[in-house]
Amino acid sequence: MAYQFADGFDNYGNAYTLTSGYPWDTVSGSMNTTTADVRFAPPGSLPGGSAQNSSGGAAYLLKNLSSNQGTLVVGFGVKTTNLPSSPTDIMHFSDAGTTQLTLAMTSTGGLQFYRGNLATAIGTLAPNNTITAGAWYGLAMQVVIAGGTAGSVQLYVNGNATPIINNTGLNTSADGNAFANQVAIGLINTNGQGIVKYDDFYCFDTTSGFLNSLLSGDARILTKMPASAGNYTNWTPTGLTNNWQNAAVTPPSTADYNANNVSTTKDSYTTQSASLAVAPYFVVARASLERDDAGTHNPSIFLRSSSTDSAGVVTPTLTSSYIFYDAVFQNDPATSSAWTGPGADNAQVGVIEG
Repeated sequence: MAYQFADGFDNYGNAYTLTSGYPWDTVSGSMNTTTADVRFAPPGSLPGGSAQNSSGGAAYLLKNLSSNQGTLVVGFGVKTTNLPSSPTDIMHFSDAGTTQLTLAMTSTGGLQFYRGNLATAIGTLAPNNTITAGAWYGLAMQVVIAGGTAGSVQLYVNGNATPIINNTGLNTSADGNAFANQVAIGLINTNGQGIVKYDDFYCFDTTSGFLNSLLSGDARILTKMPASAGNYTNWTPTGLTNNWQNAAVTPPSTADYNANNVSTTKDSYTTQSASLAVAPYFVVARASLERDDAGTHNPSIFLRSSSTDSAGVVTPTLTSSYIFYDAVFQNDPATSSAWTGPGADNAQVGVIEG
């Protein structure tokens, strides 16, 4: 599996209130998006955004993982308006609602891992002023969830090759299980923390030969929205005039969509140019899909590079509610080799009726 989930918070627009199930499985409290404050300014006309606990109170986003995982790799950007009065959680690894491991921020700008929800401090305390209020930081971590002395934590800040926390021989499991199956960002405990913003979130596991370890440097997510019709225009637009316009609405609108009911029929879109000067680690194509009839539908999300189409994994049977589905592409379909910047920039995204 390796890739579990990612969200750059770019495709929702400004002041969009996130809702449970789309794409985070649980939204607790008031979490919305802002385009006014992002970790890195997006290139060209690409959208940008971040998520925040909009009222400054307890609020978080939780994602269910596809399976139980003993080792997880997570990265995200974080910015706080002020430091808390006492240690406050900013990231959780959980097992079916039980917090196994927490990353917390201290009143002096340190970072500390805790077993459970701020229950027991474990491992090294990152020094004071690791975090200062009003500045963006890129955090990346690899954690092993295990009891006894089998757990470990590594934490990197702003792409530094040397971890600021690097501890083994830890008990990182609050319930005794050697795994987590949920990740969450946000605050369960506020302790005067104020507004905390998040950007460029990703989560991998270590079960395959691809995306199974920490990314080098301080990774960011670029979101490219449809900009014109692609090679295929076979689905029927509803709401806006053109297929690509419906697919480019931010935030996604249930009134603007493309519909189809003919097996193997394709629809595709060119995307905005990011003028990528460096090769991306990987490309994710994301689609928001539902079914509105009694039939069974299992479409595939695909990429078209040059004249080559490559379909991702077939989605689970669609439900009668919109859900985001991701298809991850390690290599350029046209070359079967790693992506280049121009190759990723020129690829079309699309969907195949199944």
